[in-house]
Amino acid sequence: MVNVGLIGYGYWGKIIHSKLEQVSNVKFICRSKDTYVDKLDSVDWVFVVTPDNTHYEITKTCLEHGKNVFCEKPFTDNLEQAIYLNGLSFVNGVRLYVDDVFNYRTEIKELHSIIDREKEIKVVWNTLKSENYLNRLTWHDLYMLYPILNDFPLNVKWPRINNITFEYGVSDKKYHEVAGIDFTHSTGNNDALLDMINGILNEDSIIDWNYNRDITVQSERILGMIKNNNRSDI
Repeated sequence: MVNVGLIGYGYWGKIIHSKLEQVSNVKFICRSKDTYVDKLDSVDWVFVVTPDNTHYEITKTCLEHGKNVFCEKPFTDNLEQAIYLNGLSFVNGVRLYVDDVFNYRTEIKELHSIIDREKEIKVVWNTLKSENYLNRLTWHDLYMLYPILNDFPLNVKWPRINNITFEYGVSDKKYHEVAGIDFTHSTGNNDALLDMINGILNEDSIIDWNYNRDITVQSERILGMIKNNNRSDI
């Protein structure tokens, strides 16, 4: 099995660890402030599951040391950083993948079969705790809606992008719906997170590296447009 290192061991880091143990050899676990550079020689992949503001520097360091990197979203603080890290991975001949686990949910095929450029689409997402919606929730939705957001021009007038309206935090009931499809809970038909991680580590055909790069860059671009409209507090 592939040798991996895990940087970050909070709530989501522990979940990632539970999946990695099933499909890889976990050689080290570090927290974001721990020293990890001297451990990189022991692994082929590094999973970065640290606070958002640390993603860029940690990912950059790992790529510079010739390591394949999986990074949690939000990927970076801006489009320029995202483009730089993707270029760095190419220069060093290593893989770079940003978490797009929702694209491995069984519901995604149904979503992509019904979304249409001519239709009005609504996204509703409520969580039980206060979050930065822009960084936490919009990432997932942009990744899922990429098939209709990958063309120019884009009309971004938040909370609307083209024919898509985003409604976040409209009630206290935990709920997530995209174009009428319920994404609140996994159907249980597959373990999307495990499928994604296993596919990445084994370079399975289910992984589309170019697609992941494109949706990541496009999402950074759209989020930048929203922030430039002085809505970074969303």
